[in-house]
Amino acid sequence: MAGWTREYFERGYAQRWGLPAPSDEVRRQAGGLSNLLQLSPSRRVVDVGCGHGRHALVLAERGGSVTGVDASAALLHRARELAAALGLPVRWVRGDMRRLPMRSACADAAVMMDAFGFFDTAEDHHAALRETARVLVPGGRFVLKIVNGGLILDDFHPTERQERDGTVISVSNRLAMDPPCLIQRISVRGAHGEDEYERRQRLYRSEELCGALEHAGFAISDVLADAHGAAFDAAASSTIWIVAQRDARLFA
Repeated sequence: MAGWTREYFERGYAQRWGLPAPSDEVRRQAGGLSNLLQLSPSRRVVDVGCGHGRHALVLAERGGSVTGVDASAALLHRARELAAALGLPVRWVRGDMRRLPMRSACADAAVMMDAFGFFDTAEDHHAALRETARVLVPGGRFVLKIVNGGLILDDFHPTERQERDGTVISVSNRLAMDPPCLIQRISVRGAHGEDEYERRQRLYRSEELCGALEHAGFAISDVLADAHGAAFDAAASSTIWIVAQRDARLFA
């Protein structure tokens, strides 16, 4: 990692959100994910950009053979702690999603949960999707969850404020366009003092994201609002969940 990503994902992310064990809501999502991915207990799943492992852990609880990949040493350290506490045999790998340290066609399914859009160029984003396709078997299923960029663009809020366990998080937002990108200055103030971080995320509307996935070698199966199959509404849904399959002709 380089630039703002190192500071934010190695330190700021944990300060902003905490790194809790999987919640009941994440476990409910895992049921929906299992259905969308058509998982059986023996299926091999890779969580690309797994962070501190919430979704990898709950998929492992359901019997999947799960590998979590992330570039952040701090987040993977926490993922290993949680896996040990829960007694789950998840394989954790430090690596760049643009060059996944995995052999081709080694996974039956993949997820990318709130982990897409954090590179500077379209080429980097394409590489991350292409690599995910590469490690899937032909016909392997992929679920990508991302914030609905269209909703942010159409109803922009310049500031946000959150408070959690005595920690106050103040966020100043601005937009860069062509392509659209949300740029945040995040101030975290608590018992430890005050720290500031930058966070940048490429904003996608659903149709553009579908196009990016198709360009990377996926066939789109569905566009949803959540893991449980709710219909996506571009004007109201806060998140986009895309279900896709790796084109069997890819890398042939």
